[in-house]
Amino acid sequence: MNKVKKAEKYLGYFASAFAYVSIAALTYLMMVIVVDVFGRKFFNYSIIGSSEYVSLAESIVIFFALAYTQHKKGLVHIAFFMKKLPGLSPMVLWTLHEWCGAFIVGLLTYASWLHFIFTRKVNMSTTALLIPFYPFYLLMAVGFFAYFIVQLFCAVKSTIGLFNPEVRRDVMDNWPA
Repeated sequence: MNKVKKAEKYLGYFASAFAYVSIAALTYLMMVIVVDVFGRKFFNYSIIGSSEYVSLAESIVIFFALAYTQHKKGLVHIAFFMKKLPGLSPMVLWTLHEWCGAFIVGLLTYASWLHFIFTRKVNMSTTALLIPFYPFYLLMAVGFFAYFIVQLFCAVKSTIGLFNPEVRRDVMDNWPA
């Protein structure tokens, strides 16, 4: 159990680093909006491409916050297996649920990486400022990868909980409501 707690502590640091990047992007996003609104209201001036800046910053906010939110159990869990496979222990069902989540997030990570490669080859960009999309798809892939690492840890911890009563108690005490 001690090793699991230690790994969870380091995983928290890892997820928090991504959360800080998300907070910085959110701060940037709010500053662009405020400057644009005040510029239009008082100086009859608007930031050219402000909607593109905001949209691209939103992508960083969303994808870099996923790992931290999963680590803090803030995401909605659709416990599909809990209803469809009656008769099995809740811990077994939760472990299946966690492994399915890790598999899906792994697929999303891979798909976003492929999307990064595709947009880099065809040089897709925004319409007004011609900001290339591929760096943001790379950031999306990195954010999904961080989310995958956290989800994979949750799945491994649940699996360990099948065999270790102390870890099982910790997993069951921290189940999302």
